[in-house]
Amino acid sequence: MNEKINTFIITGFLGSGKTTLLNNLLQQFSNQKNVVIENEFGKINIDTSLIKGKFESVYELTNGCICCSMSAQLFETLSQIHNLEQKPDNLFIETTGIADAGEVASIFNQLYVSEKFDLKKIVCVVDAQNINYYMDSAVEIHKQIVASDCILINKTETIELNEIDSVKKSVKSLNPFAEIILSKDGGLLKDFLFTKNNSKITIENSIDQTKNIHNIKSLLFETDSKFDIEGLKSELFKILYLYYHQIFRIKGYVLDKHNKVFLVQSIGKTFFVSPITNVIIEKSQLVFIGKELELKSIERLMKPAFEK
Repeated sequence: MNEKINTFIITGFLGSGKTTLLNNLLQQFSNQKNVVIENEFGKINIDTSLIKGKFESVYELTNGCICCSMSAQLFETLSQIHNLEQKPDNLFIETTGIADAGEVASIFNQLYVSEKFDLKKIVCVVDAQNINYYMDSAVEIHKQIVASDCILINKTETIELNEIDSVKKSVKSLNPFAEIILSKDGGLLKDFLFTKNNSKITIENSIDQTKNIHNIKSLLFETDSKFDIEGLKSELFKILYLYYHQIFRIKGYVLDKHNKVFLVQSIGKTFFVSPITNVIIEKSQLVFIGKELELKSIERLMKPAFEK
């Protein structure tokens, strides 16, 4: 059986330092075969000329975002990479600054792609100095942060310590599940890319119906009702199809009629519902993160998935 190609998505808003992080990682992986997909919204990909370090080849996808208008080209490029005579060990994807990271990740959860590429980590680079200026006006930043497994707060030397704490708090309010790492120059140890992503969810009282200044809500939905797991999958499919632009992420645990625990996770338009044995819960708990969310609406949407 052929080994899957390790895949890492680097996302982040315009000018946050994505290419600097990519160069840093390529240098650390210099003893392996690396391939890069560089996506630029404009017709000319300036970032390609800035990539350093050891890599076999760079695939340029320009004049559009791989999360939407260029998804077909991304599929074609992935097929080319998989069919290379000498398959790479690692694939690094640097998205545009306005990409929807959840949509890009969704592509790697599709059957054909997931059989060949192993999406290890989504890293979002945040510009510590400018993040708060952009937050109010750019929903893309919200989606990038929410979709990621790791938030690299970059350029920390440009702001004061109390401001760093403020940025961390703001980022954590958007994505309570991600690991947050501080960096001055886009540095991230390569070993971290292979650490297990956090599936353990700590439900804090502060999550319940909290809302940050950027109009992103984290809602905690709790119920003593048991779930019909197949019914839950059906409802999640409909919910994410209809309300994708409002619901950025779902994560939590549910119980079925036999009191078996299932981990529920969504990213972009895809979701997973899988049995889990190392968690004990007394009631089902799901955290919804997104815009304009209301608990009553969530309760109405989830009710059809309850065991009859």
